[in-house]
Amino acid sequence: MFEQVLDTFILFGFIAAIVLGSQYLNMRRRARVHETIELALKQGQPIPPELLDLITRRDPDSQKPSDLRWGLIALSTGVGLAIFGQVMGAVESDARTVLTGIAAIPGCIGIAGVLLHFVGRRSA
Repeated sequence: MFEQVLDTFILFGFIAAIVLGSQYLNMRRRARVHETIELALKQGQPIPPELLDLITRRDPDSQKPSDLRWGLIALSTGVGLAIFGQVMGAVESDARTVLTGIAAIPGCIGIAGVLLHFVGRRSA
């Protein structure tokens, strides 16, 4: 029992460490850029427009995905889990019910995302 709990904490601890580590490194990078700009301003040097553009523009890859995109991803995840549940149901009969029930969660979230995409587009 203790080993299972420990395994779970280790798994989620690694996930949290990856997320928090990437956020920390991004924060440090932004702080170094701001320190460089502050030092240049204190010395009276002009800030190149390219540097300001680099700071103010958003990377297209870092933008949040649209409702349609994440909706389709969640819906596909639900379908994949449901298919996996059906295949595993041939081996273990309880697996079909459990995995199909679990697949309903991302499936319903995906349907909501797709609907939000189309409803939001009409109201905008």
